[in-house]
Amino acid sequence: MIDTHCHLDRYPNPKRIADKAKRAGVTVIAVTNLPSHFRDGFLPASRLQNVRLSLGLHPLLAPHSDQERRLFSELLAKTSYVGEIGLDFSPDGSPTREAQINSLAFVLYEVRNTGKVLSIHSRKAEHTTVDILTEHNVRGAIFHWFTGDNSALARVVESGHYLSINPAMFRSDRGKTIVNHIPKERVLFETDGPYCKMAKGAVGPWDVSGVATQLARLWRCTLDEVTIQAGRNFRQMLTDRRSAS
Repeated sequence: MIDTHCHLDRYPNPKRIADKAKRAGVTVIAVTNLPSHFRDGFLPASRLQNVRLSLGLHPLLAPHSDQERRLFSELLAKTSYVGEIGLDFSPDGSPTREAQINSLAFVLYEVRNTGKVLSIHSRKAEHTTVDILTEHNVRGAIFHWFTGDNSALARVVESGHYLSINPAMFRSDRGKTIVNHIPKERVLFETDGPYCKMAKGAVGPWDVSGVATQLARLWRCTLDEVTIQAGRNFRQMLTDRRSAS
């Protein structure tokens, strides 16, 4: 199984988390918040067989410095994965709305025609995020921990994107409604650990198994069928990204 969105570098002991994920048979796409974080984590992550490090420019850290943007451009060739990127128009992010839009446009210009896998943050900015991705001819991106309304969800799906589901999305009626409306062919797994928390504390990449279990109940199918479907979706997402390059 694949955890498509996990902040491995935010755990106290990333290697221990990665090792436990490996024993559980989970590959981790380890997103970062800034290019400098990617730079600092590149060598340690390269020693972990089940970790793929992702180059990020998080919207809540906008406006981004010229140095971080230069680093993004310099480091982009070192990975096939880009994230966490996107927009956040919640109260936390609304003061930097224009700076976020400029940063996202910068990222999408840099990754044009590369087929990089994109992990997208879109809190309270779902429609604008879809607009900007469409403007830059991006298909096959992954919307992580989606919380938008039904019309935004429909646009995400119609625009050819995927959605990654984490354990916390099953805790609320709204979250379960969102999951129920995502086509099976567009579902991927994530944890957003350690920011996603359950009763036991921060989740780990191995908790994607809980996502699969919940989906099996929702879809009324076996756990193997859910896992096979998610794997098929991930491979199709890679094909979609490459064909768009």
